[in-house]
Order: sequence, then C-alpha cells, then structure tokens
Amino acid sequence: MSFQKYLQTISQIGSGKIYVENVRNALRVSAHKAKVYCEMAVADNLFERKIGLVCPNDNRIIAEFDSESEMPISITCIVCSAEGIEPDTFKVSELSKITYYKLNHHVNSLQTPNKGGS
Repeated sequence: MSFQKYLQTISQIGSGKIYVENVRNALRVSAHKAKVYCEMAVADNLFERKIGLVCPNDNRIIAEFDSESEMPISITCIVCSAEGIEPDTFKVSELSKITYYKLNHHVNSLQTPNKGGS
C-alpha cells in the first residue's frame, strides 16, 4: 500500500489516532521509516503530532497536547475519578507519554468526491 493510499484510507474511515506502528504495519516498512513518513505528513500539514498522557491505572490516554510545554504539573484522570479508583490525580512528570498523529481536519483533498447528486 502506498502512503497516499494509506492517507486516503484513514481519511475515509475517520481514524482518530494514527500510531507509527499502524503506519509501519499498513505500509510494511520499518518503524523508523514509518515515523519518517508521519513526520513528513506533519511537515506537509497533513497530520498533527500529538502527545498523550497515559493513565497508569488503566493505560488510557488521559489528555492530549501539541507539545510538552502545554502540559500542566498535575492532571486528574476523569475515568478513574468517576469510578472511584485511587489515585486519580498524577504528576505529569511521572506519567508515560505516547506520541501519535491525527489527520488534519482541513485536509479535504484526500476525500473521495461525492459523485451522486443530493
């Protein structure tokens, strides 16, 4: 599958988070090359790079940020808080972080045009 075809596929299915591992698997390339493709897509304004903070209780992403400088000192996991799981508030510096990508919302050129009349 070509990178262009991959972009068309994810734009059609509306995938929220794009992980390097998924790109690697879809394109059958190395992890390094998949990351390069994702970073090229960021440079071309096709993808947005995001950093997710991972809850240590259930491995969910608590919140996402565009950069580490935007992150607060501490953060509360609303799922843990709602379920009464302690601790529910964490120091950001102690949390795992994961980088992933999202398709830029303004990217319409990858969408298949509607050929039928409405």
